[in-house]
Amino acid sequence: MNLTDTFVDTLYTLKEADIPEDALFMARKCLLEETGLMLVGAKFQKEKLTKYLDNFTGEDASVIGFNRKASLQNAAFANGISGHSFDFDDGHRFSTVHLASTVIPPVLAVAEKKNLEMKEILRGIVIGYETGIRLGQCVQPAHRARGFHSSGTVGAVAATMGVAALLDFSRETMKNAMAAAFSSAAGINEMMENISTMKPFNIGRACHDGITAAFIADAGFNGPYDPILGTFGYLHGACETYDESVLKLTDRENLKNEYHIIGGYHKPYACCRHTHGAVYASLKAAEEGGLSFGDIEKVDIRMYGQGVKGHTHTAVPSATAAKMSGPFCIALALKTGRIGIDSFTDVNLKDEEILAFSEKIHIEPDEEMTSWVPKKRASEATVTAKDGKTYTFRADYAIGEPELPMTTDDFKKKFRELLSTLDFTTEKIVSLTDMVLNGNPDARKLVASLTD
Repeated sequence: MNLTDTFVDTLYTLKEADIPEDALFMARKCLLEETGLMLVGAKFQKEKLTKYLDNFTGEDASVIGFNRKASLQNAAFANGISGHSFDFDDGHRFSTVHLASTVIPPVLAVAEKKNLEMKEILRGIVIGYETGIRLGQCVQPAHRARGFHSSGTVGAVAATMGVAALLDFSRETMKNAMAAAFSSAAGINEMMENISTMKPFNIGRACHDGITAAFIADAGFNGPYDPILGTFGYLHGACETYDESVLKLTDRENLKNEYHIIGGYHKPYACCRHTHGAVYASLKAAEEGGLSFGDIEKVDIRMYGQGVKGHTHTAVPSATAAKMSGPFCIALALKTGRIGIDSFTDVNLKDEEILAFSEKIHIEPDEEMTSWVPKKRASEATVTAKDGKTYTFRADYAIGEPELPMTTDDFKKKFRELLSTLDFTTEKIVSLTDMVLNGNPDARKLVASLTD
């Protein structure tokens, strides 16, 4: 067996096995969170996405939050963009992929078209996550070092295999779908820089291409023997070094240990995950000193190197740039006490106090902390008060990591806060929460409940 055969065997075996209840329930929580993000993101992106969608025809699946339908690919594309618009979706520190926004939109669109049941939706989500987590671990950190945005590249493969599992593809068809996905994989990190608002485009395109890759395989097209490691295979272009061992099953006798969806992180702050540890440590250090925003003279951050590069800028010409800025996010959190989806307004982006304080936040890499990555992404904040006293707090893990997880109640609270910004009643929010976490609606009933 070549490496592609091995990876397909891993995913096919896990698809066919009895998926553990804890993995299935985590898939439900991911679905709840992403549903809320798609709905809120749709409101934010409505004008632009409406203009985009008006260029095309098709009514195969619902565009969440728009009260309209589109082709399978364009529905998933739009929903992926909406879901990632606030950078509030989940991820995985070992693979560095945003998984919910790349896997759930295509799975949900195809499930609606085929009117599949919740158990099939959950299977698609679990296997999509499994694909993204394993492949991301295989190529990182060398993949990012080459400038690739893994949520676009790895995400396209995860989206494809999520749909393949949803539709219960054979082993051969899964392999052909994977081949098409590797040929489609794309996305550059430059999409996050300066005035760009196209970071979600990488995610939306992965959703779009995931459906195309799955259905081209289902139509009967064959891929090459080894699209991962063949002479001109994916890994040769994606990274200089890689770890193929993570693509293999390690415990066939106890498969419940092979499902990785529980190992992802979930965000309490609506900004880049690399800022979360520093924000959390700064808030805790200020809390320890009983300091309010006006009491603080400066903040010094030591943290892992990856969280420093590309995240120390203080010029924030756009919301995307602000979400990627450690200094801005720390200043915003210290002044307002929170970083929600409504925090990156023009008012806050131009707030003179926040911008001035951002210049008083110094972030530098720490060699020892860098050596801990990816097992730990630690950040240490030293807050200096205006009276000269200092308070230090080190966060080995940010809130939402599997070592410091969000509870089910936390997921419910996040969903409630997301939908409270829309015209959803408390009764409706409770009903939706129960349907996703405990119910077994078919896909059409689930989608319809989001627009009733």
